[in-house]
Amino acid sequence: MTGKRFGLLGVTLGAMALALAACGADPTPTPSATPVAPAALTPTPDAAALFQAEWEALIAGAQAEGEVSLVFGGAAGRNYRPIAEFFGEKFGIEVIIATGSGSAGVERVLAEQQAGRYLVDAMYGGATPVATRMIPANALTPIAELFMHPEVTDQSLWYGGTHWYTDPEQQFQFSFAADARPMNLSMVYNTDLVSQDDIDGLNSVFDYLDPKWKGKIVAHSPLSGGGRGTYYTVYVHPDIGPSWIDGFVSPELDVTFNDERRFVVDGIAKGKFHMGVAIGGSGNDLDSLSTLGAPVKRIVKEFKEGGILSASSSTHNMTVPINQAHPNAAKLWVNWFLSKEGQTMMQTMAEVVSEPTLRLDVTDWGKTAEADRRVEGKPYYFPGTDPELVGKRQEALDYATAAYEATR
Repeated sequence: MTGKRFGLLGVTLGAMALALAACGADPTPTPSATPVAPAALTPTPDAAALFQAEWEALIAGAQAEGEVSLVFGGAAGRNYRPIAEFFGEKFGIEVIIATGSGSAGVERVLAEQQAGRYLVDAMYGGATPVATRMIPANALTPIAELFMHPEVTDQSLWYGGTHWYTDPEQQFQFSFAADARPMNLSMVYNTDLVSQDDIDGLNSVFDYLDPKWKGKIVAHSPLSGGGRGTYYTVYVHPDIGPSWIDGFVSPELDVTFNDERRFVVDGIAKGKFHMGVAIGGSGNDLDSLSTLGAPVKRIVKEFKEGGILSASSSTHNMTVPINQAHPNAAKLWVNWFLSKEGQTMMQTMAEVVSEPTLRLDVTDWGKTAEADRRVEGKPYYFPGTDPELVGKRQEALDYATAAYEATR
């Protein structure tokens, strides 16, 4: 029985296998799969290639616009014209330059915007008129929106590893340069009238208030752009403060205040005054006269109040008005001027004395004054870019103006 069962089982299984084969099998032989070659990968452009394409497109767009309109206020009008001309020749773009005082440039742009006219692409002016006039009027574009050059956007290439701005919002007025000096308040003196013993006796900004200097100092008033940076600095400085302003404008010191640069420069150079304090850009004019042999010299010595970076003038700061007349040319100018090449040209091609760039990769100091160059490892007070302190700019100017007017 057992043998028969296994025999019948074998027959049955065999029949079932044949039936399944007949029902489900495809009698057509299955061909073997043909290998498929992988799709060719499209190479991804690297960042440098992408930038170069965007840069070339920007240049083409700027050339199609044909020109760029720049407003150079104050000392920028004398220093940066050669740099602008170099830019125009390099890129084949006509550069339209307007010069004058920083305040005049601000007034012009605001008046044009109020009339619905947008004619300016970029402008250079002092920190104060921009902060007190242009920003409240919503007249400026956040400048970083135009940044696209990797040498500009890479903040590690800038002093302190960051971008610097002089406005409380930290977006409208970009500081590309700063003077690095002891806290001497831009004092320039006549070497025929001020002796070395006098200089040796000056060790603090409060020494300028010594009665021995009564009637011998000339300064810009708190009412003008030329000296406002100094009044702001002393007001917010933790080791100086408003009391210095009170003493400086006091009738007892009898400082001669005049907001005309020529009056200040000639007065010191020709010996009418022993020294100038809080004279802003007039100090640059005196530096130039010094190289020509005039008996004037800028004081450069350590005071007990320490060192300071100053970025308050038109030669330190750039802004971009809203609705630029030539948006591609404006963007090209901003990025080129702030690039390594642009800042190198700024320092080497300036008409007079240049300002030290805040870029770290520009190694040719060019026409920058040795006294203005940063010393590596030395700490500097940089109040003009501290958002909290910058927010006190108007407060400082109001205080200095009130103190000054109360004594006139």
